Amino acid sequence: MIYMKIDEESKVGKKGEILPKKPLREFSGINPGDKVLIEAQPGRLIINKIFSVEELLEMPIISQGTAANVEKDIEEEVKLQEKLTNNEH
Repeated sequence: MIYMKIDEESKVGKKGEILPKKPLREFSGINPGDKVLIEAQPGRLIINKIFSVEELLEMPIISQGTAANVEKDIEEEVKLQEKLTNNEH
C-alpha cells in the first residue's frame, strides 16, 4: 500500500522537546490538546494520533462487506488519491 507523506527536518530542543512545524501538524491532523501514542524504535520515534470516539464516528465508511471487498475499495481510493496528487503537481 502507498501512503502520502511529508518529511521535514526539525531539531530537538535543550529539554528534549520536539516541536513539529505547522505543515506536519496540519497534514497529520494532530492538534494542540490531542492525545498521541509515541512508539520508540532504535533511532526513531513514531507518533500516532489517538482518535476520540467522536472523531471515529465522523469518519466516512469506506467499505462494507467482505475483507476482499474492503481491500479492493482501499486500493481504488489509493489510486484516486495518487491521481489527484499527480494532477496538483
